[in-house]
This record gives sequence, structure tokens and C-alpha cells, in this order.
Amino acid sequence: MKRYRISRAARADLDEIFTYWAERPGLDVADRLVDAIVERFWILAEYPDSGRKYDDIEPGMRCFPAGKYLIYHHLRRRGVESAHIFHGSRSQRKAWWKPD
Repeated sequence: MKRYRISRAARADLDEIFTYWAERPGLDVADRLVDAIVERFWILAEYPDSGRKYDDIEPGMRCFPAGKYLIYHHLRRRGVESAHIFHGSRSQRKAWWKPD
């Protein structure tokens, strides 16, 4: 089994996703959604070349769907790193370069 890492930015994205859905339909929905996204990390660890290339964001960056969300990831020396997770309906370019 290969390894995967979740960046701080991706962890923050997961927290935002959880909070958004927990405040609306509830904790059960938020838990299931975040669990479904995290399950994709295992797939990416096994198949790091999965997804569409986005070299214009960063060389080697790829994007893989998780339901209505998109997981941006890239291969590192020790495995796959998830860089960000954004809803597919967002402007992906604006999401990437939003001010912190």
C-alpha cells in the first residue's frame, strides 16, 4: 500500500466542507460526505496518476473527482499529497488563488 499525505490547505478545505454541511442538513450528512472524500485518498495512493493533469497550476498537479468535489493532488517522494479540495461548481482558478 502506498502512502498519502493531506496538506494543511486540504485539511482546512475538509474542515470547511464539514462545517458547511453540518450547519445545513446536519452532522450525519457532513460525516458521510467527508468520509467519502477521504476514501478517495486511498484510491489516489494506489493510482497516483489518476485524474486530469493541471500543470498550469503546478507541474505534476492532478485533479480527481470525489462526488461533487475535486481533489487536487500530486506525487511526492513518499507518496501522494492532496493539495486542495474544492467544490466542482466553484471557479477553480479563483479557489486556488484566493487570498489567505
